Amino acid sequence: MFSAFNQRLKRRAGSFLRDRDGAVAIEFVLIAPILFALLFGIITVGYFLGISHSVHQLATSAARVSVAGLNGTERAALAQDYIAEASSHYPLLTQSAITPAITVVDTGVPSITVNVTYALDESLLELANGFLRLGLTDLTGRAYVAY
Repeated sequence: MFSAFNQRLKRRAGSFLRDRDGAVAIEFVLIAPILFALLFGIITVGYFLGISHSVHQLATSAARVSVAGLNGTERAALAQDYIAEASSHYPLLTQSAITPAITVVDTGVPSITVNVTYALDESLLELANGFLRLGLTDLTGRAYVAY
C-alpha cells in the first residue's frame, strides 16, 4: 500500500513539474515593473525634449519676429505679442507657465535678447522630479539677434 501511494505521489509530482500553465503570468509579474519603468522613462524623456525644444524655439522665433519692427519699442512689442500666442504655436507649452524677459538695445549694435523661462509645475516633469529627484523647476530658452 505504501509503494502504491509513493508511485502515485511521484506521478503527480512529475506531472506538476512538467505543467507550464501560468508560467507566462508569473514571468509577466516579474518583468512588468521593469517594463513600465522603462516605458515611463521613455515618455518622460520624450516629453522633456519636446518641452525643451519648444521653449528654445519660442525664444528664437520671438527674436526673429521682432526684426520687422522699426524701433526698439516696436521690436519688443512684436516679440511680446508672439510669446503671448505661444500656446497656439507650440502645443506642448502652457501659456500660464511662460515668463518672458525681453531686452532691446538701440545704441551701438542694435539687438534684441529674448529669455523665456518655462515653469514645470503641474506637468509630467514635476511628477518625474518626485520619483527621480532631478531638481528641475523650470526650463530656460535664450535667443539673441543683432539687427
